[in-house]
Amino acid sequence: MVYISANLIPFLRKREKPEPKPEEPKPEEAVCGECESELEVCKRRESIYRKIVERYRELIEAAESKSIPELRSLVKPQSSSIVEVKEKITREFSQYNYGANFLVAAQKAYEFVKDEIKTEHVPVEFWLSPKDIIELKTADEMDKAIFLCSLLIALGNKGAKVVIEMKGGLKHAFVMFSFGNRYYLFDPVHSINLAGSKEILEAQISPGRDEENKIVYEFNDIEYNEW
Repeated sequence: MVYISANLIPFLRKREKPEPKPEEPKPEEAVCGECESELEVCKRRESIYRKIVERYRELIEAAESKSIPELRSLVKPQSSSIVEVKEKITREFSQYNYGANFLVAAQKAYEFVKDEIKTEHVPVEFWLSPKDIIELKTADEMDKAIFLCSLLIALGNKGAKVVIEMKGGLKHAFVMFSFGNRYYLFDPVHSINLAGSKEILEAQISPGRDEENKIVYEFNDIEYNEW
C-alpha cells in the first residue's frame, strides 16, 4: 500500500473557508441619503393619497354618512378588538369583579385610549372600526370616544355614553358614565378625567352655554338622546 501525503496533492486537502470580511460601515452621507430617499418616497405617496381623498371626498362621505341615531351602531362592546383589550385589562386583577374593580379598570381603559391610540384628524368623514383603530394605533376624536365607550360597556358599565357638545361652533366628543353616586367624565384627547355631579362636570367642560356652546346629543349602543 502506498501512502500519499495530502500535502502533495492539493485537491485532497480540505479548503479552509476564508474568514468573512467584516462589513464596512456605510459612510454617514450614504445613510443620510437613503433616509432622505425613503422620506421623499413617503412624501410623494402622501401627496398622491391626499389628492385621491380630496377628489373623491364627496363619494367617501356619502358612503360613510350616518344619521345621528345610526351612530349607536358604531358602539361595539362585543367587537373582538374591544374584547381583546378588555381581557388584557381584566387579567391584571386576580378575579375581576365589577363592583370592586370597575373604577380602576375604567382608569386603565382611559389611559389605554389616551396613550396607545394617537389622535389624528381625518380630512374626510370616515369611521374607523375598533379593528381599524387597533391596527393603525390612531383615530380622530370621535372614534376615540366611541372606542372608549365601547370598552367601558364591555367592562360592565352599560350606561356609559359618548357625549357630543358644540364648542365654539365645533363638535367635541367625550365619554360620561355613572358609578355609585358619582358621575365621571373621560376625554382622552384632551387628557381630562373628572368626577363629581353630572351638572358640575358638564359645567366644567363647557362653561358659558349658548347656541355655540352646548351639549347636543349623547348615545351608546342601546340609546340615543338629543337636546
